[in-house]
Amino acid sequence: MESLEVSPQKRLVGIVLALLCIVTSVLLPATETLSHAGIMTLGLLLALVMLWMTNTLPLGAIALLILVLLPLLGVVTSFGAAFSGFSSPALFFIISIFALPAVMQKTQWGVRIIARLLTWTGTNTRRLVLGFMAATALVSTVMSDSPTTVLFLGFAMTILKASNARPGHSNLGKCLMIGIPVASVTGGIATPAGSSFNVVAMNLMQQITGQTISFFDWMIIGLPVAIILTPISWFFITRILKPEPIKESSFEEIRAEASAAKKVSVYDIKALLMIVLLIVLWILSNWIPVLNVSAVALLGLTVMFLPGIDLLTWKEFQNAVPWGIVIMCGAIMTLGNVVQETGGAQWMADVFMDSGVTSLGFVGSVIVLMTLVYILHTICPIGVAILGIFIPIFITLCAGFGVSPAVPTISLAIVVAGNMLLPVNPVVMLTYQEGYYRFGDMFKTGIVPAAALILLIALWVPFIVGVLGI
Repeated sequence: MESLEVSPQKRLVGIVLALLCIVTSVLLPATETLSHAGIMTLGLLLALVMLWMTNTLPLGAIALLILVLLPLLGVVTSFGAAFSGFSSPALFFIISIFALPAVMQKTQWGVRIIARLLTWTGTNTRRLVLGFMAATALVSTVMSDSPTTVLFLGFAMTILKASNARPGHSNLGKCLMIGIPVASVTGGIATPAGSSFNVVAMNLMQQITGQTISFFDWMIIGLPVAIILTPISWFFITRILKPEPIKESSFEEIRAEASAAKKVSVYDIKALLMIVLLIVLWILSNWIPVLNVSAVALLGLTVMFLPGIDLLTWKEFQNAVPWGIVIMCGAIMTLGNVVQETGGAQWMADVFMDSGVTSLGFVGSVIVLMTLVYILHTICPIGVAILGIFIPIFITLCAGFGVSPAVPTISLAIVVAGNMLLPVNPVVMLTYQEGYYRFGDMFKTGIVPAAALILLIALWVPFIVGVLGI
């Protein structure tokens, strides 16, 4: 579900800004360092962001419009190339994991867990949001961000439906829908298993330097960042958006359901075993390449339909998938490929390195460069490409200061994963599609936590890496 309760004036502003970005990119000539196709790709990317931020059109329609413009403007050679992102295994991973909340909502596990949580939170909705964020962050330390977000999204929807929280109007809905993916991201910082970006970064470092980072060393570095950042994010989300209280009568319904669900059904057991099995296989996939996360997710989805399992019907699965979000994810993956292929990503990296930031000293350089990478990934969420471009550059920069390559490797993995400003990366989009909050809501709540994240990286990571002697 998407909320389009936006004034015609604001939507018109979005169209004007998007056209300005496109026309400017078409008129600008190529430079020695950036091709005309690269300029137009960046222009289309900015136009995409402008249309998203102003909610000019439904998300899927915006994504399709930009994709169609790629071949029409000559940026790519064919319509097939324009839709190349839809062949990515990652996209099918995103599609398949929507089966998890669909299954969980058919069980009584969510009601049982929430009833336990409510015994601690009472009617204090700020504490309720904290409970959800803490639980999400904890699970995300050993489980990828996307399935963790989907799992807790299903639990949160139980609360929101019981309290008649309306999308676009309920501040509690805004807090939970922003807090869950943010907590998933911050929890994923804690261990290599918490995010696929962590594993990609570690592999790149090993290829470049021959050195590795152990699971335990990463946890010592990343866990304190997650522990500090989760409550900071919770504080600003709930202070800025101020979740409305829930009536005791709403809790009574959940408690009554939980009381009636004391007997665990066969369906509940099968659903729990399926989710535990998927989690175990996803964790193992960090060390066993054959257990590709997308393949595991798709096989798990198929198993759900087998006779004797029967966790879902195909119709239930179709209804559970937000196809607008899927289309947007495919568009982002296409644009990520095109930005890299047309030289746009390398051009941005060169601009960063030629800006003179290295004259600021090590800490100053790290703060500026991490901020720039964070902004780049916020508007252009092509995490793997950004890691591939910037890790070699940052390792060279750190070597000049006598700093271990583990510092830029871990720092960049955290920055790429830790997006909490705009809902334009796949993890945050999972909750954005429910329609509870807008771009501006997330931006307001994410400014200070994003700044805190960058400062923590610049100060803590070099210090603790030196102490550990990695």
